[in-house]
Amino acid sequence: MESSKAKRCFTIMIVPHTEESTFSLRIPLFVVQVVVVFLVLSLVGVSVLGYAYLKAAAEANEANMLRQINRAQQEEINALAIETEKMMEQIQTIDELVDLVTDKLDLDPEDLNNSVQNQAFEGPNSYVANSAAEVYEFDRSYGSRALTTNGVLGRAAENIILLQNIVPEKSESLDTVGEFVIQADAKPSIWPCRGRLISGFGMRRIPYSSGYQFHTGVDIIGAHGSEIWATAGGEVIFTGYRGSYGNMVIIDHGYEYETYYAHLTGFAVRAGDFVERGQIIGYMGASGRVTGTHLHYEVHYGGSPVNPNNYMKKQ
Repeated sequence: MESSKAKRCFTIMIVPHTEESTFSLRIPLFVVQVVVVFLVLSLVGVSVLGYAYLKAAAEANEANMLRQINRAQQEEINALAIETEKMMEQIQTIDELVDLVTDKLDLDPEDLNNSVQNQAFEGPNSYVANSAAEVYEFDRSYGSRALTTNGVLGRAAENIILLQNIVPEKSESLDTVGEFVIQADAKPSIWPCRGRLISGFGMRRIPYSSGYQFHTGVDIIGAHGSEIWATAGGEVIFTGYRGSYGNMVIIDHGYEYETYYAHLTGFAVRAGDFVERGQIIGYMGASGRVTGTHLHYEVHYGGSPVNPNNYMKKQ
């Protein structure tokens, strides 16, 4: 019986260096088993907690990247919404003008010719004055027109009087159209160089190190020293070396548009110059922090970078 108990225990013997007698410590087997199970469970728990922490950190990093993407997309959507709203207002103004002229100039050429043959007048001014005097009475207090005689001449006189009021409105509409044309000319609309798109707008893996970053423009690979063009007319507001961008040109096109051209090998313009769309402003290179020759091109609207692909016509 005693032998069976001994087999179920661990004995730890302690031998002192002095002349003192040795002594032993007997530990039951089940205690050792409990300690081992506790250590195994602790190791498993630490592993599970470590895995959960790493997974949560990865999800937090992904959520942060998605927030950056969403913020950039929201800014781009807001810019496009403002631009679209302005364009719709201008189009509505032009449509209203066209509808008004179409509705009011409702003349039947055959009836007009027949009526004119029966009228005697000295000239256009006399015709307008006499016809208007004969066929219309103006009620000044209410601003209404009452037709007093029949015939197409009455309609013609009314149309002429209405046109006198429409002309100033049409002039204002033409000014609006002119402003719209100028604004469209300020909008970047062509490729800035010859080459091939190698990196787009948005989140991407950092090419020269580990991790991810938000790419605020597009990268176009091409021949070293090839021409870089202004994508719209405007004023050059910066030429010089700027950190990781290297040699860079910034153009202010007006109407809240700016374009950036980075990693150049040389300049063809300087700050203060006014350039036209398609004009040479520099030459492709590999200045700044790059992995090879290419152009980094950005479009800014309202102070925020937007996707240049929306402003680049096919080559």
